[in-house]
Amino acid sequence: MGQSQSSEPAKEVPIDPDVRSDILGNPEHLSHELALRFASKCYTYLEIAHYKDNFKTLADHQEDVEYWKEDTLCRFLALPEPLNAGPVLYHMCTYLGAFPFPSLAPCILTREALLKVVTIMTGRYKKILRRGDHDKVKLLFRSLAVFDRSASMSSPQAKPNMDEIISEQLPEDMLKEREFENAASSHASGFAIDEPANDDEEEDDDDLALAALDSLDAIEVFRHDQKTDRKIHHAIIPVENMKKLIMLLLLIAGIEPLTPVGVYGQSLTQERLRALRASADAIIAAFDPDPLSNGIKYSNFVKTVTTTTPWLFEPLSALFEHFLFSKNFNLNKHRAEPDPVITIEPRPSPIYRSSEEDSDSIFDDTLLSQITMSLKFFSPSGSLLDVFSSGARFNQLYSTSSHGTSLSSFSRQVLSWRSGTLVIVSGILPNTSNKPITLAAYLPERWHDPASGPRRPPSRDPSAPKACLVQLQPRQAVFPENSYNHTIPVSYFSSKTGIALGCVVPQQSRTVSQPPVLGPVSLLVDADLSTATFQHDGDAGSGAFVTDPGLETAQSRHAELAQPKKITFDIDNLEVWGINFPVGEGEDEVTRQRKRLDWEEAEAARRRGVQFGGDKDGARALLEMAGLVGDKAGNRSGGSV
Repeated sequence: MGQSQSSEPAKEVPIDPDVRSDILGNPEHLSHELALRFASKCYTYLEIAHYKDNFKTLADHQEDVEYWKEDTLCRFLALPEPLNAGPVLYHMCTYLGAFPFPSLAPCILTREALLKVVTIMTGRYKKILRRGDHDKVKLLFRSLAVFDRSASMSSPQAKPNMDEIISEQLPEDMLKEREFENAASSHASGFAIDEPANDDEEEDDDDLALAALDSLDAIEVFRHDQKTDRKIHHAIIPVENMKKLIMLLLLIAGIEPLTPVGVYGQSLTQERLRALRASADAIIAAFDPDPLSNGIKYSNFVKTVTTTTPWLFEPLSALFEHFLFSKNFNLNKHRAEPDPVITIEPRPSPIYRSSEEDSDSIFDDTLLSQITMSLKFFSPSGSLLDVFSSGARFNQLYSTSSHGTSLSSFSRQVLSWRSGTLVIVSGILPNTSNKPITLAAYLPERWHDPASGPRRPPSRDPSAPKACLVQLQPRQAVFPENSYNHTIPVSYFSSKTGIALGCVVPQQSRTVSQPPVLGPVSLLVDADLSTATFQHDGDAGSGAFVTDPGLETAQSRHAELAQPKKITFDIDNLEVWGINFPVGEGEDEVTRQRKRLDWEEAEAARRRGVQFGGDKDGARALLEMAGLVGDKAGNRSGGSV
């Protein structure tokens, strides 16, 4: 790598033991060696060739340095201008490019620095640095954080002066003096984390950086450089910066490495922008920003990313894979042929709408992206999958706006679906100015009809697909299924009492139907589908779903301002979407359900056409013996006598 323009892939160069002591005194040499190791161990020859071509084609030059500016990065990735996420992403890159030495940030995006950014963003570093995702979370926080909240990347004054940075980094003697003697005063405003006064906290070890330098046998250099690093617990991420990044992540949630980001920008209508802002605000609320600094602290960032939104940054991987595909490389084109015009469309939406009426539903691409930040869906075989790349499709089974508020309609449309479903309930929070509340429940197993017999207890198999309850508004919160629950049903339906998720269901009799009782984390919808009650109470014990740590902390610390533990609200809309997975040559669930419903309609018509004269009692006795009506009929549907 280095600044050479050779098309050959970078190779790992062993360090002579006689000069290792000199190299260990210079972080720039170690950073260079790490970039070489990334290039040789984490990429193929062709990928490095594509990357070099992309970098060289757009690079700016100053003296002997090739580098990328902010507008170059934004132009290459085709970031939508209305989101204004380019400065935030560039801020991240100038920090990650200095890995594993925080004191070298912000750095200029040379070819080596940008390669390290791509390696970290795509997760390819795991091929040689076997550390957990928690270490990457810390690195991402550092790349977004500032000490002074006014030093925002949205402000032009906060951007680094590229000429000054280059002049500082070119001479090695000046670099050493800058890094090891005057590090505290040489950082660009808005990028570094200033050292607070009277701070007695010890900095946590950066395990990912330790792993990088451990692979280079240079741990002592990291220990020395760590002295010039800043205290992470006194840093914040400005809310506005985080919101811009989250809106971008929501927009490109289903992006592929070959899909231009620009095609997503073409769909940015005012309505889509409002939806992105609403979802981003809900996710931001999950980080519990500090009201004084309007920033997100490290402890809240780690807690939220690891529990509530574990897949928040996943779209960055496919986004930075774009660096490994150059338009100038086409192995299928003959030399004399003109360059073909290649049009790559984004993946089709997984949400299938059979009619224009479905377009008014609350479930859209933005809401699906928000849900995927918190949970993964299961395939029929029980393995986790990405809902965008798997070819899964969501088909509307029931909606109160389209099918009315009849539980019999709900029963017919939903109980006949024999695969996983997604339930979405929306309404308005009481005693607020039209503040919305939206909840979603992913149920990997089919709904159970009480008329068909007792429901089987929850699965004890730890590898079985797990349900999940998610709050999408007013703040993001996730409630996974409790693996230790073996008594409380995850979902329950009764035409007499309504819909219950995570509720305790009393023993039912033929004469008396007792309503379900709210569990610690549960949702109860009444029989007329007009009112719902949601409860999140960690003090109530263990239930079908696990509490959200962030929401539970907010409820205990700010009881007067936080979301109540129990909320009853009027339902605006309730929707159930069936999840259909692609199959081989067999019939998918949509086709099978359509055949079942057609058969039931034909059977009901046939029963209505049977003539028994005036002997109705005899007719009913005959139908009971046939098992078509009465207690032996099970969950069959049809006409009545």
